[in-house]
Amino acid sequence: MNYLIVTPRLSVIGICLLLFVFPQAKAAESPLAPDEVIGATLEAAFRNPPNQYRLVQYGLDRRTLEKYPRYGIGSYMGFFYSYLRNGHMEEIGTLVDAAFKQQGTKVWLADDFGYPSGSAGGRIVAQNPEYEVRGLAMVTTQGSSNNSVTLTIAPEMEKALTAVIYPRTNGEIDLSRGQVLPVTTNQVQTRGIPGDWQLCLFGTQIRNTNTQAQSTIAQFRTTGHTADLLNSNAVASFIANMHAPILAQITNPAASVEAFYANEPSLNQLHWKETPAPLACMPWTGALPEKFKQMHGYDLIPQLDALYEGKSAEAQRVRIHFQQTVAELLTVNFGRQILDWCNAQGIHSSGHFLLTEFLSMQVACYGDYLKVFAEFDLPAMETGIPNPDKLPRFRDKMGEFITAEMMWKEREKTLCLLDPILACGLNRLSPAPPLVRNAANLALLNGVNMYSAYMPLDANTNGTATGYTVEEYRALNDYIGRVSLMMQGARPATSVALYYPIAMFQAEFLPSKLFHNTSLRTYAKRQRAFDDTEKAMQEADISYIIVHPEAVAQSVIDEGKMKIGWGSYRYLVMPQMEFLPLPVLDKIQEFEKSGGTVLWVDTKPKYGTYAKEDAQVEEALKKKDVITPSTLASHITNPYPDDFNLHFQPGLPQLSVARFQRGDQPLYLLVNRTGDPIKATVSDSPVGNLTVYDPITGIISKTGLTQASLEIGGYSSLFLTPKTIPQHPPSSNP
Repeated sequence: MNYLIVTPRLSVIGICLLLFVFPQAKAAESPLAPDEVIGATLEAAFRNPPNQYRLVQYGLDRRTLEKYPRYGIGSYMGFFYSYLRNGHMEEIGTLVDAAFKQQGTKVWLADDFGYPSGSAGGRIVAQNPEYEVRGLAMVTTQGSSNNSVTLTIAPEMEKALTAVIYPRTNGEIDLSRGQVLPVTTNQVQTRGIPGDWQLCLFGTQIRNTNTQAQSTIAQFRTTGHTADLLNSNAVASFIANMHAPILAQITNPAASVEAFYANEPSLNQLHWKETPAPLACMPWTGALPEKFKQMHGYDLIPQLDALYEGKSAEAQRVRIHFQQTVAELLTVNFGRQILDWCNAQGIHSSGHFLLTEFLSMQVACYGDYLKVFAEFDLPAMETGIPNPDKLPRFRDKMGEFITAEMMWKEREKTLCLLDPILACGLNRLSPAPPLVRNAANLALLNGVNMYSAYMPLDANTNGTATGYTVEEYRALNDYIGRVSLMMQGARPATSVALYYPIAMFQAEFLPSKLFHNTSLRTYAKRQRAFDDTEKAMQEADISYIIVHPEAVAQSVIDEGKMKIGWGSYRYLVMPQMEFLPLPVLDKIQEFEKSGGTVLWVDTKPKYGTYAKEDAQVEEALKKKDVITPSTLASHITNPYPDDFNLHFQPGLPQLSVARFQRGDQPLYLLVNRTGDPIKATVSDSPVGNLTVYDPITGIISKTGLTQASLEIGGYSSLFLTPKTIPQHPPSSNP
């Protein structure tokens, strides 16, 4: 989410004057590429980080061009919807050019005209009403005779699409015997069938009431009408109305623009109000039934009731296949289309997504979040900045999906939005710098290497923002710059992969009339099981990378290792899986035969993706043992490469340790998760020295391992390496 300043207009003369008035505001003489801030230049860069590693701050206008450099800010996120609304588009290029020349860093461009991204202020739907996002809704009636029956769509529905009548046995729908019936615009008229039956009428509902897009109408003065992101033409219209007119104002975007940034795009099907909705909706677009049949080999229409009810394996499979189809359409028509367009202009696609800390919401919003997200070539996330009293309940899980994409798709840069609203609401918009550092540290543990923010720099009149002094915000930027500098080019070093169990959440997911935070509780048991698996490894100081089923199926097996992108894994943890695709099963068997270890947690699969595969899955796994989260860590004896042989005390909950490979250098990150100083010691006594990088002071020092007792300030961190980083390291790809 974002709360932004409306951009004032700026004259060319005013910008030129600013470039001369504030030369001292630059954080360094010139930005350094990641492979240049090493060896001879590292000490100077670590002391005074170049702009490219400092905060990307929301807002690009005359005032911020003057102000941000004095606060140590490195770059700008430009929101130009006011120009799209009011004109004077030529000033966009003037602002971007001025920001780039002044800071020496590329500017980020937001693609939202009010969030969530995908509406262009309502222009897409105004031009083409058929491009508006729609959902599939269902109304039903039951009977037990062959008398005539009429079923009419609900008032909220736009039109009827199809109807299906099903036999009911012992209260359960018989999906295999559904009969598709013709419909008129508003109803179906038919006769019942012998025995108990259920008649279902399916129709579309325009998603223009009580969704996230309507929640920001007043704030951004939009219509609240947003595009169907499953529709290729609607997304093309989004690009034409939002991306293209902004980029057309910029002389050389490949040189001056980093990325177009999406703000919480989603399928827009969640209910966004405390009172229940009249209908529960699933994603829908005209091309979906044909795509479903193309991918899965059978007709979706007779199976539609399974999207709304049913606990059988048959019903769960339909839901898995449906969400896989949704994810494929969203991946190709939205993610890939934007990526291809941005890359053709020489820039990245980027953005953060909605409710990604919960796997059920990853289904609700995207079908398969990690698959869709993988099409954005500069992955981003947002994280809250909790007060200390909220930390015990704070879910800092979004970063692990950033890491998953980075490692799978070999992405060089990752961005984290430090969002003051997400954890504490609108009443504390200027969290204290130590709390901001803590939020940054939690993302840092997952490998994030860039940060953005929109904390107000000035106090406001109602007291919700207290602002920052120049000195304290510069110090915060120094810290952000140093940790980002150390992390760019670093890869998480672990031999443990955690399988992404999205199929189980797809199988269980049903649309809801309830407020999304309420419907979330439906999946608490399944989410808790996944969380327990993660917690068991985290408490044992075992890092892991989440791997997508497609990544596993396409992995390369070599001498007991499963190679996926930048990752090389000796262990594959399979959490609470009941359905398993055959390509994944084949790769698992190859992996085990090569010497790899597969650990089945809580359950092992008994079903394939299709019924015809069940016997093969059951036979392949019948002799496999199942373990519990409490014993998981004991089965992982060597989670890290051999040159990561240091262990630190006191451990959790005070100290978190992350391990990264930076070129050929092992790099340790120690994070103090408390607000008070702690001492970290090496728990064993190998011979040698440590180089210590302190992001608070910018000092690089050395200490003997046997004497190492390192003080880490509250909500602070240290980087350690047993080697000296050379002047000319290898490529950033390890």
